[in-house]
Amino acid sequence: MTNKDKKSDEKKNFWRFTKTSAIILAIVIFGLVALVTSIIVMVHANNLRASRAEYDYLRELAGDTEAGAAEAGTQYLSELDREMLQINPDYVCWIRINGTDIDHPVVRGSDNERYLNTSFSGDDNIAGALFMDYRITGDLHADRIGELIPHIIIYGHNLQRGGMFTSLRDFLVSEFLENNNIITLIVNDQVIEYEIFSARLSSIDDNAYFLNFEESHQFPRFANRIDAPLVATQIITLSTCTRGGSDDARIIVQGYRLG
Repeated sequence: MTNKDKKSDEKKNFWRFTKTSAIILAIVIFGLVALVTSIIVMVHANNLRASRAEYDYLRELAGDTEAGAAEAGTQYLSELDREMLQINPDYVCWIRINGTDIDHPVVRGSDNERYLNTSFSGDDNIAGALFMDYRITGDLHADRIGELIPHIIIYGHNLQRGGMFTSLRDFLVSEFLENNNIITLIVNDQVIEYEIFSARLSSIDDNAYFLNFEESHQFPRFANRIDAPLVATQIITLSTCTRGGSDDARIIVQGYRLG
């Protein structure tokens, strides 16, 4: 065998080895990606199961919120607050919307990051909790919260398998909105209802997130910008992300206080 033939064979063997190595490396990488993906999916599913179990327990502990709402001013509602505050001192109110699975305690942290991945009970969980914008500084446990807080913003995740604020996307269907247009907050001894006037896809730059009401003219101007009814004295905004869309995209549901 000539030197030329030897070099040719060596070159062929080299490329054969390189090709085999590349195939093995690709298989290993694919296997690692599949393993990591499986672990992420499993952790995600376990988190959602834990979240559902926790909030089922909290609803059971709180009692029948619908029955409680019918008994505004009774000991039941104050008892609800006491039960929740013992678990989490960041608790501010309970929110419920008929026709949805939104029936949860709401917290207010020291920032808008803590409860993105922390449950009401303080556990690490990607489902997080429903939380009020930390910039809202009024006292929700006052006699009339409308006198102190003109605009309430509550955030929650939009989860693939439901829970938190996933149901907000249902309000983008006009027929659903017409049949389920009342948001209820339970605050100490009060049951406060809000009629939904807007449900839309928008972004984090929407006027819905305005919270500067130091001057008396600012609330009427804000209400006008978001097309709230003229009778509105207090606005509630519920906000969640849109799955699969832009990071800045949001589903926004807004209501005005009745009574």
